[in-house]
Amino acid sequence: MKLRKPNTGVRALGAAIAAAALMSGAGQAVAEPVSIELAFTCPFPLIGDQPIRAQISADIPSQATVGEPTPEFTIDALTVVNEDSRTGLKLVGSETIEGTATNQTTVVTPSRNIDLTVPLTIPPSPIPDETGEFTVPASGTSPAITFNGDDIGEAKITVGNLTLDMIARTANGDIAPAPIGEFTSACTQNAGQSNVLQTIQVVGEVVETPRIAVNRETVDFGNVQAGLTAEETVTLSNTGNAALGINSISLTGPNASAFMQTSSCTTIEPTASCDVTVTYIPSGEGDQSATLTIDSTDADTPTVDVPLTGRSVLAPVPEIAVTPEAVDLGRVQVGQSTSAQVTVSNGGNETLLINSVTLQGADASQFLQTNNCTTVAPDQSCTVELSFTAASAGARSAQLIIGSSDPESPELTVPVSVEGFDAPTDTLELLLGLKGSTYINASDSTLPLNGTIATLLELASGTFEADLAIEPTTGYFSIKLLFSQLKAAANVEFEQSAVTTGTLVNGTLTANSHLYVKVPKVAVKLFGLPIPVGGGDQCQTIEPVDITLTSEEGSNFSPATGGAVSGTYQLPPLQNCGLLTDVLNQFLTGPGNTIDLMLTPEQ
Repeated sequence: MKLRKPNTGVRALGAAIAAAALMSGAGQAVAEPVSIELAFTCPFPLIGDQPIRAQISADIPSQATVGEPTPEFTIDALTVVNEDSRTGLKLVGSETIEGTATNQTTVVTPSRNIDLTVPLTIPPSPIPDETGEFTVPASGTSPAITFNGDDIGEAKITVGNLTLDMIARTANGDIAPAPIGEFTSACTQNAGQSNVLQTIQVVGEVVETPRIAVNRETVDFGNVQAGLTAEETVTLSNTGNAALGINSISLTGPNASAFMQTSSCTTIEPTASCDVTVTYIPSGEGDQSATLTIDSTDADTPTVDVPLTGRSVLAPVPEIAVTPEAVDLGRVQVGQSTSAQVTVSNGGNETLLINSVTLQGADASQFLQTNNCTTVAPDQSCTVELSFTAASAGARSAQLIIGSSDPESPELTVPVSVEGFDAPTDTLELLLGLKGSTYINASDSTLPLNGTIATLLELASGTFEADLAIEPTTGYFSIKLLFSQLKAAANVEFEQSAVTTGTLVNGTLTANSHLYVKVPKVAVKLFGLPIPVGGGDQCQTIEPVDITLTSEEGSNFSPATGGAVSGTYQLPPLQNCGLLTDVLNQFLTGPGNTIDLMLTPEQ
């Protein structure tokens, strides 16, 4: 296959857009302007990790008062988009860029970390036709914060990582070709930067206050055979700065007599805790419930209720449960596969027997299931593995039916759904110039290389086919002829035997090329005159040379900027090179050869 060379310069999508988002807290003092510039690394489609930088500005007071909510503040951010990104966007017809940026921002006080989410809106912004960097604005509003007495002291507002959800549009408003048109990028803040946007002094009166914390919101004993007992522990903690008094611990409710509590909780010092042991003593048959009530000296939460539940059974019974209760396998490209797991657990007090696991429904034949479910002991589980390969576009559904020995749920149904979609066919023509050299191990010599590679890149998958054209070159090496060691010059040509194929995914390039190596002329100099000693029109390798080229790990190869690639290969024996074919093979063929190239976009 012969690909035509594109007339335009070669660029790929760079670091399309990035914005920084942050929270700004403040007290009731006069706001003061603050600003910070941070650098991030963001993974982008096709080209992998790319650097961005953002200038973040806001008006944030440097003082806040305990108990009084801080006002909300508008956050402004300007993000610098580099020339490679601009060129890449223009190459696929993008005229505007828009989206949102969500920042992981933390307010660090002496007693706690307050996590905030601040979305910034990136309005539709034009992508200029002129070369060079350009900026994209973004803005959002921070939520209010109310500091408490434990926060008194210095609070720092720190800016963390961010997530970009971007949309690039063409001139008519349509979304640009996938995967460039819409993408999400989880950006990581570069190390070694100060990410403190503002330092706030939190002021107010320090009040000694006990605060109760309970580690269980509810306690469910599950199935317990009548005549037996089961125990659970509820831990009470004091997160305040003064001693917490436990006034009483009691049991109330319709089945309070089926439960019993014991503890030694009286006074709990700050940061300390104590345990309440709750015992379930079932009788009869059926569900039973009560409430564990803790009264304490916490003025804000003087009473804490913990609901208690259990089921009294006359004999041991299994109890089946599945997680999740429904499976959505999402969207799957035609020809691709996906999978998910369903966990089958036994919450009863008798071994659960799994009688059958089947798929039913109109599309059941398009799903597969495997499992390790036969018997499930109490409080244990097994796994059902669901898989789907998209044969065509469209929604598909089935039901995973699990039959078991659970007397209340002998047959349990888990809905399964998925949608197949056709792969986008958007492609991009690229022309890269190549320059470098190849080292011939047998003769310890180096040949310079120049040429081009015309590529047709499928944007969605990152796969490509290419025509590789390497210009004729000349190599110099020593050749032993009769009893003399002479300097020889070899003219070397390359003929593509098959289309070059490869992938460009997340900034990593891999290319597989197949070439015949031809040696039309080999000459040595005697008395200053070139003397032919081999070669010819039919002098070439017996079979094509197979060369795999890869970009350097972490180099983020991009068609917009090019990059370095390298590989090793074995040079097959030459044939049809005249009387000295065997001599030439000693110096031009064999393993251990290397190739190093720099690929650069051409206009």
